[in-house]
Amino acid sequence: MIRFNDTTLKTFLTEFWQKKPLVLRNALPNFESLLSAEELGGLSLEEEVESRIVIQKGEKDYQLFKGPFTPQTYEALPDTNWTLLIQGVDRLIPEVADLLNDFDFLPRWRIDDIMVSYAVKGGNVGPHFDHYDVFLLQAAGQRNWKLTSKECSIDNYIQGVDLRLMESFQVEEEFTFQAGDILYIPPKWGHHGVALDDQCITYSIGYRSYRGQELWDSFGDHLCETSAFKALYVDPTWPENLNPAEITDTASQQAQHLLQHALQDDNLIKTWFGRFATQLDQQAAQQLPEPLTQEETPSLENFIGALQVEVGLIKDPVCRFAYSHVKNKEGQEHTLLYINGAIWNTFEAHSDFISKLANQSFLTQEEIMQATEVEGNIKLLFDLWKLQYLIFID
Repeated sequence: MIRFNDTTLKTFLTEFWQKKPLVLRNALPNFESLLSAEELGGLSLEEEVESRIVIQKGEKDYQLFKGPFTPQTYEALPDTNWTLLIQGVDRLIPEVADLLNDFDFLPRWRIDDIMVSYAVKGGNVGPHFDHYDVFLLQAAGQRNWKLTSKECSIDNYIQGVDLRLMESFQVEEEFTFQAGDILYIPPKWGHHGVALDDQCITYSIGYRSYRGQELWDSFGDHLCETSAFKALYVDPTWPENLNPAEITDTASQQAQHLLQHALQDDNLIKTWFGRFATQLDQQAAQQLPEPLTQEETPSLENFIGALQVEVGLIKDPVCRFAYSHVKNKEGQEHTLLYINGAIWNTFEAHSDFISKLANQSFLTQEEIMQATEVEGNIKLLFDLWKLQYLIFID
């Protein structure tokens, strides 16, 4: 876990998370970037990798270019004032995905991805604010950060620029960051980071933001897909001499009560939100591994044999796992597993094993052998291995 130094984890969660920024010096001691500038440049040449280059040409003049790029792209860049950004690096590089283990003090399903940027001296993406939480880890070189809480509104932006940048940026705080330092920034806080040398690499651990409309639409889709809301609208007691075209208060209130009934169903809300929170975006869905073919798939017995000699199983970094405890109509509690937006068949695996599988990025051979006492545990592992959502650790 990252070091909070003089700030305790409890203080961070209660006083800073989604409220105000926090500077964490040497949060990851002796940290060295897991990727070089050259390796990041190599990723930007690949078709399936989401990459961008931002060049600052003047005080409020920025140009945005989208990859994939070519070697000639880099030959044409100026000596200063440009930044390369690579999205979803945790889905591409296992060592970068491992970095997320240091942030397990927050739910893993809240994380969006890790973006990695490389900047030459003066490189930056302009003063801006986001609608999501982010931890900015300085991985190499130095970067100057300026922060503001003022005028973080949608109408404060520079017109004619492809990036959503703040026209007015009143600096309230300023810091210089070195490798291992982390800056936490909550939603709607302005920030502006400028590279101070040609070795500047920054990792952005970004968290998902949920808009109310997005939640509402998703909940409606869940109700349709699961046929979980079949209650009928019931009229109020109509008055005599009504106006035949009027929507009365009592009529709309009846509709409101019907909708509230669904919203007050704890199990229904929990199962929907489990699917919603683990749903993949379009880019991630395209990066899911190819499942094993029928010819490549051994018998369950052979799979069990392999488990006894392999080091363990590790999750594919694209996949999103979560679980919840719900009660059936008889009041008995059971555990639901959610993977990539679906309620998963657990094959009656043990509840403790389901939670362990969801919580951890990998399972050791010892943990797997302990789980073999329950047949459903092994069937669940076999099912996920066939899809390559779990693979053997090298």
